[in-house]
Amino acid sequence: MSKKILTVAGLGVAMGLAAMSPVHADIKIGLLTDFSGPQGAFGPLYKDGVDYVLKQHEGKLGGQKVVLVVEDGAGDPSTTIAKAKKLIESDKIDVLFGPINSATGAALKPYLVDMKMPTLLQSTVDEVSDGKYMFRTSFASNEEAYLQGYIPGKLGYKKAMVLASNYLAGQGAAKYFEMGFNAGGGTVIQKLMPRLGTADYGPYISQVTGDADVGIVFLSGSDAIRFMQQIAGYDSKLPLFGYTSAVDDSLLPAEGKAAIGFVGAASYISTIDTPENKAFVKEWESMFPPDHHPSWPGMGGYVAAAVLDQALTKTGGKVSDTEALLKAISEAKITTPGGPFRFDKNNNPVQPRYIAEIREVDGKIQPVVIGKIDEWLPELSPPTFANLDLKKK
Repeated sequence: MSKKILTVAGLGVAMGLAAMSPVHADIKIGLLTDFSGPQGAFGPLYKDGVDYVLKQHEGKLGGQKVVLVVEDGAGDPSTTIAKAKKLIESDKIDVLFGPINSATGAALKPYLVDMKMPTLLQSTVDEVSDGKYMFRTSFASNEEAYLQGYIPGKLGYKKAMVLASNYLAGQGAAKYFEMGFNAGGGTVIQKLMPRLGTADYGPYISQVTGDADVGIVFLSGSDAIRFMQQIAGYDSKLPLFGYTSAVDDSLLPAEGKAAIGFVGAASYISTIDTPENKAFVKEWESMFPPDHHPSWPGMGGYVAAAVLDQALTKTGGKVSDTEALLKAISEAKITTPGGPFRFDKNNNPVQPRYIAEIREVDGKIQPVVIGKIDEWLPELSPPTFANLDLKKK
């Protein structure tokens, strides 16, 4: 047989193998968030949200099979950067999900931008997002803190004590709590900034001024549990408002009655009274362990996966054209158990806000919706409430 015939035959075999192969390779997603450290409780919940969507789509997004590579940033910037480099340079991921910790997110940002890595993240501070490669699935912290401060001011409280963890996100929260509270007609008269991971909040609680008529709080994870338990032990009568991360569904079993009365706004809480959310909660609880409650970290993972599913559908499952993928992500409009979701021009989320108070209902400590903002735009301006069923205490 001639060399020419051999070449043609070889080409025919190669063409046949190509025809039998899938058009696109599997989509590889790196999931990098905190599974240990002060915010380690949120990592498993975030992954649950991703897993929920993957199960709905039989392990595929945009029709393409997904390979999920999971890493723990442990709330440490250097660890997070090292894990990101592994995911991007060794594992060759196509898209990154995470991180949640704002300090690690800010440290990681320059590398992600340099690598042009499409990223769906939960880190909330403005310093983390670049407006092109990074898309936030949680909330924009400056505007969110403004809202959390505005609510007690609108309700008539006049003098606030602010308490926030002393790191990047907490420092921003304290600043914008005050801005929102001022807009609502009040004045912040005291700020307390315990370090992240504080074991004993007693020294801070004992400093709370008696002149304050409300406390506005930014805490999360194990810090929030310790603070809520310890301030209850002081028999404090100070009403508490702030980020619902302090009284997240996943934390309430440990906080118990100490959390009763706390008020805050959230994009998702498990007790939203709609048929869609009730069905979602029922299915979630059938899939995950009893202590993995559906809550805002889980919804962040849900949104990341659902947004990417829609974007990949639009690109035909292709990830090779980064600009096309970024455009498809930016234009995504999905419906979540908490309502409609889209991105604004800065890649920040636009979605409803539920104002909730922690109450005891039929012997169960849970968030109860007392007001709603139908569409919360991440802006530093007073919102319009659909209703707000709460009186000043």
